Amino acid sequence: MKRIKYLSRFAQPMTTQDLDDLVRISEENNRKLHVSGFLMTAGGIFFQVIEGPDEAIDGLWEKIMQDDRHRDVLPLSIESGIHDRLFPDWSMKKIDLNEMTNTRLEPLRALLETVMTLRKSADDLLGVLERSAWNELTN
Repeated sequence: MKRIKYLSRFAQPMTTQDLDDLVRISEENNRKLHVSGFLMTAGGIFFQVIEGPDEAIDGLWEKIMQDDRHRDVLPLSIESGIHDRLFPDWSMKKIDLNEMTNTRLEPLRALLETVMTLRKSADDLLGVLERSAWNELTN
C-alpha cells in the first residue's frame, strides 16, 4: 500500500457546498478503489492524506496533480510499502476548519498557513539559487 500527504491552495474560492460535493464524490470513488483518508481545509488551503493500493493511489495522485481546483501543490510525503492504514474507516473524511469554532483547532489553521508561506519562501530561494548557479556556470 501507499500513502501520500500533500498541501495545495484553492485555485478559486470554494463554497461549503462545493467542498461537500467534492468530498461526497471522492467518498464514492475512494470506496470503490479501497482508498481511505481525509481532506482538511482552512483559509483556501487543502491538506489531504490518501492511502490505499499502490495503483489506486498513483492514479488518484495523477488526477489531483491535473485537477484545476488545486494550485501550488506541495507533496509532503509519499510512503510506499505501508502495511497499516491510519484512517481505515474513512473513505474520505472532511475536516473544514473554517466551519469549526473550536479554539483548540486554531494551531492547525496557523500551521497550514505557515507551511504554505514557508513553501513560497523556499520556492523564491530556489529561484535565486538556480539563477546564481546559471550565472556562475555560463560566465
